[in-house]
Amino acid sequence: MKRLILLLPAAGLIWFCIPARIGILNIGNLLGIGLCVFLILWGLVLSPLKKWAERSGHTKRLRTVNRVLASFLAAGLLWTAILSIQMAVACAAKPPANTPAVVLGSQVQGTNPSRDLWARIQAAEQYLKENPQAVCIASGGQGPGEQISEAVAIRDNLIKRGIEPERIFLEDQSRSTEENIRFSKEILMQKGLGTDIAVVTDEYHQLRSSWLAKRQNLTPYAVNANTPWYIFSAMYARELLALTAASLPFPVR
Repeated sequence: MKRLILLLPAAGLIWFCIPARIGILNIGNLLGIGLCVFLILWGLVLSPLKKWAERSGHTKRLRTVNRVLASFLAAGLLWTAILSIQMAVACAAKPPANTPAVVLGSQVQGTNPSRDLWARIQAAEQYLKENPQAVCIASGGQGPGEQISEAVAIRDNLIKRGIEPERIFLEDQSRSTEENIRFSKEILMQKGLGTDIAVVTDEYHQLRSSWLAKRQNLTPYAVNANTPWYIFSAMYARELLALTAASLPFPVR
């Protein structure tokens, strides 16, 4: 049992550290690393603590602490499972043929798409080639360290991959997923493209994107980008936190 207590967080620590090896550190994998380190340390000191508690008469208090920690951990795992099931359901919503696509931006490194954005560009390319009558909105503003906007990076690389320029509309002012959706809706209305959209983004991101689209009275469908495995832990954990914040009855900034 003790080996299992140590083995699981040790495996988790490796999983969360993999993105850090290529310079990806965000609140998701930092929190995951911190939690795994805490669980490893707790597993290492648990036996000495039990002996100390028995000698000093604090066995009941230690059991209470263990129960509280176990309850928090169980609640976190349950919440993660609930959100993950909802993510899977959102990913399964396939669009009707030739539904207008909205390609959500991600980081650009100078003028080069990040690994995450490359996955979305590739998914958009495949969708647009399979649906030759569909148009798309390349969505994403220009952030720190980006020499071009995310939308321009999406558009230029889709054109390089054989997508006709006239099929691509540019939305290059947004700074968040909420703005991606809201500003893209304005283009949809201006062009008379209706309210159905095929959201091109990573699988982990489809659920929150669908929530935001429905708030804008849009009907979202999913075109899933395959997140590179070596960055998945950081992105997935960060998205769990974002979904949790979005589920709260009060705004979290």
